[in-house]
Amino acid sequence: MKALTKNKLERVMTSGLHLDDVRYEWVESYGRISGHVISPAFRGVEYRERQRRMWDALEAGLEAESLGRMGILLAFTPEEWDFSTGDVEDAPSKRKRKTAG
Repeated sequence: MKALTKNKLERVMTSGLHLDDVRYEWVESYGRISGHVISPAFRGVEYRERQRRMWDALEAGLEAESLGRMGILLAFTPEEWDFSTGDVEDAPSKRKRKTAG
């Protein structure tokens, strides 16, 4: 049994998804690894298709025991990620609110 490491997970995801430009954010909790995959390769790709691609890559590159350690995976484009984390000027948290009156 080989241990599932974040480095191995990144190698499997990067090669399986054919990603040249990618960023990963991983969290280990209760024996599972969950995370975010951020890449411009997801532009124009529907959410379900992103999920299918990620899980196809994992199933092709990991053993059953390692797959059992996987938690939630979410895929973002860089723009979606920046917006969700508030790193863009147009994010709702950075907009000035108009006051009544």
